[in-house]
Amino acid sequence: MFFKLFMKECSQTAKSLTYWLLVIIMVLFFASQMGQMDMEKAPEKGLEDYGVKPSKDKNIIMSATLGMLAGEYAEGRYTTYPIGFVKSVTLGKEEEAKVGEILKEATGLDKEEIEEKIDEFYENSGGIITSRPVLEPLESLSYGRFEEIMQEVDDMLGGGSSYALDSLGDNGSEPKTYEDAVKEYEELVQKDGYTGGYARLFSDYMVIILGILPVFLAVTRELRDRRANMQELIYVRRSSSMTIIASRYLSMVVMILIPVFALSIQPLASCVTYAKTAGISVDYLAFAKYIAGWLLPTVMVVTALGMLLTELTDTALAVLVQGAWWFVSIFMGAKTMDGGRYGWNLIPRHNTILNYSGYQEGFSQLLTNRILYASLAVIAVSVTAWIYSQKRKGRMNIRGKISANRKSQSNA
Repeated sequence: MFFKLFMKECSQTAKSLTYWLLVIIMVLFFASQMGQMDMEKAPEKGLEDYGVKPSKDKNIIMSATLGMLAGEYAEGRYTTYPIGFVKSVTLGKEEEAKVGEILKEATGLDKEEIEEKIDEFYENSGGIITSRPVLEPLESLSYGRFEEIMQEVDDMLGGGSSYALDSLGDNGSEPKTYEDAVKEYEELVQKDGYTGGYARLFSDYMVIILGILPVFLAVTRELRDRRANMQELIYVRRSSSMTIIASRYLSMVVMILIPVFALSIQPLASCVTYAKTAGISVDYLAFAKYIAGWLLPTVMVVTALGMLLTELTDTALAVLVQGAWWFVSIFMGAKTMDGGRYGWNLIPRHNTILNYSGYQEGFSQLLTNRILYASLAVIAVSVTAWIYSQKRKGRMNIRGKISANRKSQSNA
């Protein structure tokens, strides 16, 4: 019975205009982000630039952070990211003076000297700004004291700034060396099976769109029977509530993943073609593994939330709720795009084919994240099935007509 219902739900989804609109959006999004890929090649020796990497050097972190703070202090506006959204903060006179005192303690420079340094930086840039101003800290400034005064600045700004303790490490960067570039490339080829890096990049892009699209399919499917006045007929089916809801849920998850797997064929083929010419061994299952491990939990929980809220309220409330969650997740992930820091974000980011070592360091965190969302999805589907069963018994009705079962009991 379950398989029969599952196939019927898949067939109905395939006939849905909403589903094909979502597929078109997926295809267009993929084409805009990964339509043309440049295959990563072994780095050449003697190049001037091999990119940059996050720095763990405390002096570099302090210099970059103080330069950033000095620039905002001179401008009189500070940028923060409360719950992920960009916010410009202007401090009062007392707080602005306090920032000046903090910079004086950290650098030994007063306001006029700081403004001269910032003006000199922009003049030397020639109008083309490719870096941020840097201010050297006093030798007497310990890193512990630096953290304390930066946290004071973050508190004055209301939190969510680059001066918060958990953000300081993101401020410093240093040029990659040839040796760094070679190491990353060797990790991509030898440890990542070459395709692994591209599969992560594919997942990084696709998880963005999959963090919102499934909710539209779920809401449309749940509301379809109400629009057709089919509740009474459906509620008296012989199948159990869990069978009906589970088959419906699984069909939507599968139908969402089908175009995802189809889209992964193109980058996989590109990787395989290049690898053959370069004599590189590839992991042919890399994309399938990342889709299952990285993307599936997001699809599961977004679909489950859409079903739960729609079944509970008989409205499209889930679209608003998921939309808000999606926006927050997108902006929260902006600082973690280099990978390795996945946290509890619904939309884990790793916007590079490299940094395999960062991926390995953050793997346990990512695994916990994905298991959590998959578990929440199972719980949400179970609750949805319970709500559905209560409606079949006439014990719960948020909007609309009462169930056929309740009517028959009343007539008796």
